[in-house]
Amino acid sequence: MDADIVFRYRYVLAFLAFGLVFAVLATLVPLLIAPRGRGADTLKTYESGIIPERGAWRQFSLAYYLYALLYLAVAVDVIFLFPVALVFRGMGGWQVMVELLAFVFVIMLAVVYSWRTGAFRWE
Repeated sequence: MDADIVFRYRYVLAFLAFGLVFAVLATLVPLLIAPRGRGADTLKTYESGIIPERGAWRQFSLAYYLYALLYLAVAVDVIFLFPVALVFRGMGGWQVMVELLAFVFVIMLAVVYSWRTGAFRWE
C-alpha cells in the first residue's frame, strides 16, 4: 500500500480497528465473567421473585395486534409527514398541498375504518 493512502484513511482504519476490538471484547467478556446457573430453577420463568403460576406462553387477544398495527401505520405516516412539513415552503404550490391532504385522508380512512369495524372496542 502506498503510505499516502494509509495516511489519508488513518481515521477510517482507526475506527475500523476500534470497532473490531470492541465487538470481540463485547462478545468475550460476558462469556468469561457471567455466572453460570445450574439446576432446574434456571429454566423457570422469572416474575420479580414471585413463583410463577403458569408457563410463559399465553395466547393474547387479537385486539392487541390490531392496536399495534394501527399504531405502527400512523406512527410511520407521522414520521413521514414531519420532514415534509419542515421543507413545505421550499416545495412550492398547491400540488404539494393536495398531495399531502390526500396522504392524510388515506390515513384518516384507515382510522375511521378501524373505528367502524370495532377495533377500538375493548372486549
